[in-house]
Amino acid sequence: MRFIGPILALLLAAKGAVAQEGWGNLDALLLNSLSTTGSMEASYWLPDNPDPAQAQLGLGIAYIHIPGSAGSVSIEAGIFRRTQNGWQYTAPVVNLFGHEPRDPLFQNGQVQLLTTMLGPGEPRCCPTQEAKWQIDLTTGQAQRLY
Repeated sequence: MRFIGPILALLLAAKGAVAQEGWGNLDALLLNSLSTTGSMEASYWLPDNPDPAQAQLGLGIAYIHIPGSAGSVSIEAGIFRRTQNGWQYTAPVVNLFGHEPRDPLFQNGQVQLLTTMLGPGEPRCCPTQEAKWQIDLTTGQAQRLY
């Protein structure tokens, strides 16, 4: 992760910045809700609707630098709901792993998404295996489907 960490952080940060248009300060929301260190290497916002005026649910994912490591990150995720006061953190997501979260599909009280993880025998720098996850939007429990 020493070499992939800085590169990954730049790629994730660039994608996160584009996703924020029209959503308000998502970095502050995710930092305050998900980071235990007060910093964040990168973040993702995966809403149930791409239109900020229509979205009611969101999955926030933050990659947090592990203090003392040489570029390693942990993943923290949470479920957010729109209220009259804006977006509110409602539940942590547990047992979710991987990089580049993408393609969220919200339905029946769950969200499914894809991440990229290490495949058998792959070096830590270069994960290629696609993993599909299902997250219960009430409990925050993530389950790997494949």
